[in-house]
Amino acid sequence: MSGFDPEQYARVERAAQVVGKTPQVFVRDAALAAADDPFIKALVDAGDRVGNLAEVFGTQDTRAAGDDRTAWPDPAQMSSRDLHEIEQHGHAA
Repeated sequence: MSGFDPEQYARVERAAQVVGKTPQVFVRDAALAAADDPFIKALVDAGDRVGNLAEVFGTQDTRAAGDDRTAWPDPAQMSSRDLHEIEQHGHAA
């Protein structure tokens, strides 16, 4: 079985014998089970999304925004009263 060094293959062989399978069937079943794992699927989806986002951001015209302050307006100013209310209630009124 290629891809395994002798020690690894011996471990796979022992595990396969325990469950009554050939090493090839054991590895195939393990790979198919991993492919159905929700965590693995989420990693694949995340990788696809990162690629899509990179493409979107890569095509954005960042020069159009430049130093134009209207592109990213300043947040609303907060007074000391607002800050006090945040401390007291967890949010400003």
